[in-house]
Amino acid sequence: MKTDAEFVCERTLKYFLGIAGGKWVVSFLWVVQSFKEGKVLPECDFEVRGDVINGRNHRGPERARESQRVKIFKGLEICCYGPFTDMPTDHLEWMVQLCGASVVKKPSSLRPRVGFSPVVVVQPDAWEDDSSFQGIRLMCEAPIVTREWVLDSVSCYQRQELDSYLMSQPSSDCC
Repeated sequence: MKTDAEFVCERTLKYFLGIAGGKWVVSFLWVVQSFKEGKVLPECDFEVRGDVINGRNHRGPERARESQRVKIFKGLEICCYGPFTDMPTDHLEWMVQLCGASVVKKPSSLRPRVGFSPVVVVQPDAWEDDSSFQGIRLMCEAPIVTREWVLDSVSCYQRQELDSYLMSQPSSDCC
């Protein structure tokens, strides 16, 4: 990964998938320094510590790598619904599966099941019509959160509270 001197990087698809898969996420400096020294240097000295969105030292990559038996989305059934920008839907689904979630393709497929909590993930600014994603509420009874909930959770490798990412209920103006 391209990082600054403190091993902080931009958030990219590779970054997210590396964390979700519990892989070493290291600075490109690891490659450069290993070549200079003529040997493979310890990855831990070059591991990414944070990112420009969630903070410079959250240590999400390390947490993910060291706790692969504990999947942050275990027990969740997630539907990634609607258009997404900068990341194909199948990559977003792959990411949440790597983190332990079960994936369904349509909100109407989310069914109450023992041991699973349903969640619908959307990216509202990718929709052409704001009211389009509001119709999801008619298809299922599940919290609807922004894609940032997934990205922030994976980046830090800690499931974030849904409340901060919930799509608000549409206001009903009554006569």
